[in-house]
Amino acid sequence: MSNYIGNGAYCYANSASMLLSSIGEKIDPGLLETIGGFSLGAFRTQEDMLFFDNCTSSPDLAISKAMSILGFSVRESVQARGTEMPVDELREALKQGPVMMGPLDMGKLVYNPNSPNLGGCDHYVVALNMMGDEICLHDPAGFPNVFLTLDKLEEAWKSEFPWSSGVYRRWWSPERIEHPDLEEINRRAFTWFKSTLTEQTHDIAAREGRTGASAILHKAEQVRAGAIDGNEWAHYVYFALPVGARRAHDYGLFFNTIHPDLSALKYAQSRQFGECQSRLVSRNWEAAATIMVALAETEAMIEASMFEDGVMKVKRRYKKGRYTWMD
Repeated sequence: MSNYIGNGAYCYANSASMLLSSIGEKIDPGLLETIGGFSLGAFRTQEDMLFFDNCTSSPDLAISKAMSILGFSVRESVQARGTEMPVDELREALKQGPVMMGPLDMGKLVYNPNSPNLGGCDHYVVALNMMGDEICLHDPAGFPNVFLTLDKLEEAWKSEFPWSSGVYRRWWSPERIEHPDLEEINRRAFTWFKSTLTEQTHDIAAREGRTGASAILHKAEQVRAGAIDGNEWAHYVYFALPVGARRAHDYGLFFNTIHPDLSALKYAQSRQFGECQSRLVSRNWEAAATIMVALAETEAMIEASMFEDGVMKVKRRYKKGRYTWMD
């Protein structure tokens, strides 16, 4: 299996990796994305939009959980909705080092020439320093060292997203407090995966058939009938399926030496995501629906494998030492 190296919608994982790099820690975004656990599962929203992640989790939770699993502490703060942007607190935090921020509304990040078309999309960035009434950012969407006025930052950062509690959330001052070996990292990650998937299977969305394989099969029938509008089509071909393919590929890499069966299933799922995206781009509804049905079957097998015998299996096939998975 050839590893994928390239761009992808990994904004929170890329930002977290940049934050950790500020203290000399080289942690691959793919590892952070994987062990955070947010990108496991699938669900349909009340508006009938399909996402390939966990409806009971969030990127916010995934960031903090991944850092904890890897042995880092990090300061995190969030404000209540309707409050003013914490400019003074941000300025003080930046004196200690970079600050990860998000979610922000991409439509307000005007240094991005495509921002007029990105309104309502959530995003994460890393703030580097404040200069007068501007802030300098590393934006993982391809914009290093860009500048944004504080007024525009406030517009972007105060935006509310239903899965994120509060506004103006930020992380700063990461610190390594322990050095877990690979065995411990994998034990923690598997425990977290089982916990978060269990929560999803007991969520109200599961009882309504809006999670896991059921959610994907429901959408497959709509796709077969060509019953999705332009906005939903764009959601799948530009975001959900490409990022799903990369996430599944990274899970395949993560599981490779500790759970070969899950690794094979995740690699297969990655190929299915990619093929489904290809068929949808050409609006070949029948072919896209057929591969989406296969995607649902693979999702069911992944969940069954994770809960096999009531516990998640961790096979002791890893090498000892620090976890330094990098592209």
